[in-house]
Amino acid sequence: MAKAIISTTYSNTYLYFLPIVTFCWNRLGVDVICFMPRLHNGQTVANEKERLVYKHTKNMGLKCYYFDAPEHKEATYAQCLRNYAACLDLPENELLVTSDVDMALFKIPEYVDNGQFSVFGYDLVPQGQYPQCYVTAPVKAWREVFNLNGKTYQQAIDDLLGEDECEHYRGCRWSVDQEQSFLNISKVNHNLIARARPNTQFADHRVDRDDINWRAYVNEELIDAHLWRDGFTDPNHENIMELMRMKFPNEDFTWLNNYRNDFKQLL
Repeated sequence: MAKAIISTTYSNTYLYFLPIVTFCWNRLGVDVICFMPRLHNGQTVANEKERLVYKHTKNMGLKCYYFDAPEHKEATYAQCLRNYAACLDLPENELLVTSDVDMALFKIPEYVDNGQFSVFGYDLVPQGQYPQCYVTAPVKAWREVFNLNGKTYQQAIDDLLGEDECEHYRGCRWSVDQEQSFLNISKVNHNLIARARPNTQFADHRVDRDDINWRAYVNEELIDAHLWRDGFTDPNHENIMELMRMKFPNEDFTWLNNYRNDFKQLL
């Protein structure tokens, strides 16, 4: 068994993708855990968007967990919490794989099943970082390597970021999750799996939202797609629908059209 670990804030840019990526992971036999900020009184629109997401994922094996954070830190808290899912009540041998909320999966990312960490696409990020798409390891390894035994995920993230402050917080701390992955995982035996296209930092077997020739990569070897943002706009929705129909030709995507229309009503 495996679980995908993602996160989001209530930003339209990111939250919108949650049912889409959950659907894709489910088709691979993987349930999704998502970390989200806790809502407070007065956040009416965010509450309505949350209810809409749940309406369209109620049969998709999605489980959301909520955290508390200062508003200016919510995005960074969300990103870093993907490394702390092993704080949850999960079997020690269950595999956890980190990913992004705007990354649609069509094939399980490569990993080595030896009880250690596997970092797929380590060559896609600068030195001193490991990418959150994708780090895979059993719960037991996550707990030991990230020192999570006996901690809640809220305690773990507060220990990391609670006292941390700087100007332009999100921009200055955008890569702290990848830096923490490298800092911890590099200290133990682990598996590094390359993915970059030769002489580039572009991922092989990926549809990239900035590539006008993306259709050329949609084949049996396609692993994932970095989806077009914002996903609910007309051109981006058309691209997403075309991609989903190419990969799932027998699927009825009426639900996705309905979801997109409902989401736009809340903007």
